[in-house]
Amino acid sequence: MDKQVTENLKNTNNWQRALFMVLFGVFYSIAEIVLLIVIVFQFLSKLITGATNERALSLGAQLSTYVFQTFMYLTYNTEERPYPFANWPTASAKAELLPKHTRRGRPRKSGVAAARPASAAKKPPAAKKTADTK
Repeated sequence: MDKQVTENLKNTNNWQRALFMVLFGVFYSIAEIVLLIVIVFQFLSKLITGATNERALSLGAQLSTYVFQTFMYLTYNTEERPYPFANWPTASAKAELLPKHTRRGRPRKSGVAAARPASAAKKPPAAKKTADTK
């Protein structure tokens, strides 16, 4: 086993990957700050105008996809390096990453049951008559 560890330590691919992981860690930190700015901007836009900003939506989707791709690389789930070694993600790429129930244009399940009108509420079961009560 000691020989295997020595071989792994001498493998230049491992050290190259470590260098890229540090680099993508820095890129992630920058993307996180930009994403936070987009989030605050989008909230203020919705608060002031009542509508979301389409360009901010697109940028948010692209940054979210980039962060996802970066995490996939950093956690060894893929060998594909994200931008700048690949193309910048498109806003349409986000749909491929999301679960079906959260995709835009499809109904979302909130987990909260819709309120029923009072007339539709179930009545409690009637008390059973026992031998004691007449």
